[in-house]
Formats: sequence, structure tokens, C-alpha cells
Amino acid sequence: MKARFPLAGLAFVLTLSGCGGPPSNSDAEKALATLLTQSGAGEISGIQDFEFAGCVEAQDMAGYRCDTTGKVTIDIGGQQVPVPVSKNLRYVRESGTWKAYAK
Repeated sequence: MKARFPLAGLAFVLTLSGCGGPPSNSDAEKALATLLTQSGAGEISGIQDFEFAGCVEAQDMAGYRCDTTGKVTIDIGGQQVPVPVSKNLRYVRESGTWKAYAK
């Protein structure tokens, strides 16, 4: 009988933790594309080999800091320019949408 209560508490905590957490891979990729477009990098025509890992809750601000890597293809004057990305970005859910920040 005693074993049920700790397990019930654990199940409750796990259920609550499902409400938060870092973004999905797809949401993080979209957030990166938006960040680059808004920063004036140019028109993003594709993202290849996108990965983000090592996400931890940001200590200094809201959100999650994640190591982000991949290759972004930017259209500059009609020419497709591949740019490697390797940066620790902060991802924050704002108004229902994930946003990426360099700081």
C-alpha cells in the first residue's frame, strides 16, 4: 500500500512536466529561420542537418538554452549561399509560438 503513494506522486510530476519543456525539433527549426530572417541575414531557402541538443533551462532569462547546429541556405541576390550554424541559442515560447534568441 505504501508503494502506491510515491508512484502516484511521480506520475503526477511527470504529467505536469509534459506541459512545459523545450521546443520540438520542428518548432526550434522554424524559430531559427525566423531569427535569421529578422536579423537581416536574407531570405532563408532551406535548413539542412538541423539539430539541437543539450537543452537546459536558462538561468538568466526565460526559456531554454540549446546547442544548435545545421546548415542554412540563404538566398542572396539570387545566389544560394550555404552558411553553417553552430550556436547556443535560447528558445522561448511567446504567445504560443517558439522564438529563438542569440542572447
